[in-house]
Amino acid sequence: MPNVLDIGPVNALAARTSRPITNPTVAKRYTKLASERILCNPRCFRPATEAELSAAPVWVEAALKRGETISVYQRNPAMAARLYSVARRINDVERLSAMDETAKPERTATIKEARRFLSKIANANFDDTARKALQLSDILAVWEGVADTTEMCDDQSIVLLSGRIWRRVTSLTALRAVGREFNNCLARTSRAGGYGAMLFGGTAQFWVLRDLEGVGHVVACASAPLARRFIEVKGPRNAHVPNDHPDLLQLGTLLGVRPAPPRPPSRPPLPLAPRYGEIPVIMREMLEQLQQPCRCSLCQPRAPRPTLSERLRRGGATH
Repeated sequence: MPNVLDIGPVNALAARTSRPITNPTVAKRYTKLASERILCNPRCFRPATEAELSAAPVWVEAALKRGETISVYQRNPAMAARLYSVARRINDVERLSAMDETAKPERTATIKEARRFLSKIANANFDDTARKALQLSDILAVWEGVADTTEMCDDQSIVLLSGRIWRRVTSLTALRAVGREFNNCLARTSRAGGYGAMLFGGTAQFWVLRDLEGVGHVVACASAPLARRFIEVKGPRNAHVPNDHPDLLQLGTLLGVRPAPPRPPSRPPLPLAPRYGEIPVIMREMLEQLQQPCRCSLCQPRAPRPTLSERLRRGGATH
């Protein structure tokens, strides 16, 4: 084991690589195993320079007098990737040990083996831990692969008037295939989270719009078991699909999705700000109104007063 000038970066890396492990007791033990593994790898260290040794503590001077080499930690991406990989495998073993052993009797022995491995991890070294975790993790991957191909719902198809067909996605494997076809995040979904967890838990349903040649054009995610609304609707490469798409409206009508409320009317554009020296629009309109002649009774010219003869004529008198 090398004489490390500063052990802090080693312990920090070991603590970071143990974060994928949810069990705190197992994570603490793995942090110690990871730290020991880093110290045993000579590629993670380099000789200390004169500048680094100039401010070294007292024990460094004693080690130099004995002819020992003082090392400094250096970044090793391969080592970090290895530690993260083993930590994820151990977390898979934890999920395996949490399964119900009475649900499927043929899996009882493997589940008990996973629990035994976690209980004895405190006495195991890094190599044995990594080897056993890899074996149990592969078994879990096979089990989950079988579960991913299990159909969560019935295979349904809706033929539209345009000739296109809405096909419902029935399994997690089929959902990933749709994601690869549309080149979006559905290709990386899983039962642990995201849209895959929504499909696996029965809280969402997925439909794919295909033409007569089988090419996908739209993937729609609606709530389940009752389709009250569309959660998200996207085209290939996450292209935008309008809410008034005719094929989407037909699907929503058949599923019982409530139509989206109409958009509020757009506000009229505000008048442009006047430039320096210009009269504002409102003031200009007021000036134009003031310049127009007033038509009220007070401002209109008075009619001339009738003469005496006109008054007598109106009164019915004669000359």
